Amino acid sequence: MRIGPFFFDSKEIFLMIAAVFIGIAFYFKWPLWEFQAEELLVLVVIFLILKGLLPSVHNEVFFLHALVTIILTLFFPLFQVLLFYTITFFAFKIVRLI
Repeated sequence: MRIGPFFFDSKEIFLMIAAVFIGIAFYFKWPLWEFQAEELLVLVVIFLILKGLLPSVHNEVFFLHALVTIILTLFFPLFQVLLFYTITFFAFKIVRLI
C-alpha cells in the first residue's frame, strides 16, 4: 500500500493499527489483560522503527521474534525484554536469519 512516497507492507500496517489501539487503551486506561500498555507501546514503536530502517528483514522470522518478545513482557521487566530483543536481533543478523 502506498501513502505518498511511502510503501507499507501488511505487517507494518498491522503494527501501526496496533499502536493506535494500544495508545487509545493507554489514554483511556483500559486494562489489557496482564500486559502493561506503556510497555507494549514502547515495543511496537521499536518494532516499527526497526522494520522501517531494515526493510530487507524476513517477515516471518521478524514476526516470530516480535511475538516472543511480547510474550516475555508478561514475565520480565521491560529492560530485560529490550535487552533480549536487541541481543537476539543482532544474533539473528549475524547468522543471517533476519
